[in-house]
Amino acid sequence: KVIFLKGAPERVLDMCQSLPSGEALDQTKIIEAAERFAEDGLRVLAMAYKKAAGDSAPRQFTHDHLGNDLVFAGLQGMIDPPRPEAIEAIAGCSEAGIRVAMITGDHAVTASAIGRMIGLGENKAPAITGKELEGMDDDELFARVQKTSVYARVSPQHKLRIVQQYIRHGEVVAVTGDGVNDAPALKAAHIGTAMGKTGTDVAREAADMVVTDDNFASIFHAVEEGRIVFDNIRKVTMFLIPTGFAAIISIIISMILDIPVPYVAAQLLWINLVTNGLQDVALAFEPGEKGIIKRKPRDPGEGIMSRLMLERSILVGIIISAGVVYNFHGALSQGSSVAHARTIAMTTMVLFQFFQAWNSRSEHQSVFRINPLGNPFLFYSMILAFLAQIAVIYVPALQWVFRTDGISLLEWFKVAAVALTVVAAVEIDKLVRKRKSA
Repeated sequence: KVIFLKGAPERVLDMCQSLPSGEALDQTKIIEAAERFAEDGLRVLAMAYKKAAGDSAPRQFTHDHLGNDLVFAGLQGMIDPPRPEAIEAIAGCSEAGIRVAMITGDHAVTASAIGRMIGLGENKAPAITGKELEGMDDDELFARVQKTSVYARVSPQHKLRIVQQYIRHGEVVAVTGDGVNDAPALKAAHIGTAMGKTGTDVAREAADMVVTDDNFASIFHAVEEGRIVFDNIRKVTMFLIPTGFAAIISIIISMILDIPVPYVAAQLLWINLVTNGLQDVALAFEPGEKGIIKRKPRDPGEGIMSRLMLERSILVGIIISAGVVYNFHGALSQGSSVAHARTIAMTTMVLFQFFQAWNSRSEHQSVFRINPLGNPFLFYSMILAFLAQIAVIYVPALQWVFRTDGISLLEWFKVAAVALTVVAAVEIDKLVRKRKSA
């Protein structure tokens, strides 16, 4: 009966006394060979064996049966090369302001070599081993985690401590893992991500989400997609808030000026239907802006309405309400009927909202640098909405429903000219902010 053993070279060698040839063991030479393997990114295992005492195997095998007189059989080097897309994803994370750390049970030399392969060795900080972690208190580890990207030979408790110190630095921490020993760290992180294929049930239960293809690149793409979704929520908000604000302000200004309100209830409902009903949905499908992944992560405490959005909403709301009242009051002053003046005011508001939808496609980039067909849903929805607005103005049956009146070509030009002021104002605001941040 023969007992076979495999494990970490440094642990197995401590239990060996000789080679199969009977020669004495040269531990230094074997450790050097193991380190050369590890420097090439190989995961190294040592093999050993011994004949069991007696003619029959023990009924219950324990560590005591191993002893320290095993025969060293050799080393085995295995490699699990990083996926090319994972290397690209880690480089992308660096551009996005996301720090990546590798926490593994591998030998420190192997872990450092793999870390360099995937782009985690830029800061030249050595890997921290579980043995070193045992000798560190939390304050010392707190200082080290900001400079270290590779951790080796760690236990579940070590992983948990590392995550806790990142959180203590105020970082938003995501942890990926697949084993039972990853569960404490997955649970402690802000976002625990388990592997769907190789992950254990315990890891999946402890995690907040599961990556079905076990690919780190999928996590990176999820971050990119998340930024696009958050941006689009802001774009819809940037479109709805100032236009709704403007409708209210224009009515209040008209009451202060002691003139009729610019629109009847049916017209206001139509404005919301023909613009907000299509354009806000279309903005949700806006493609990601160029360089979105290279932005710095936003402050976790920052809500949907940033200071920029609040200031721009006020600016746009004032311009739209002033433009609507200006056209409405001007039409009344020229002797137009209230119905005719309200048609002009309603059309002005509709065109203002069309142009504001284009403004909302980017907080910083000029509308003239954005491809009009980059979001075909928005482009065609605006054409459809414009045709619907023309129908409301000129189709007799709809004129009766919405209390509208036909307007002349010259009045169309005046309405369009006033509505374009919102584009000019936002473009100037974007330019000024861009120069300040440069």
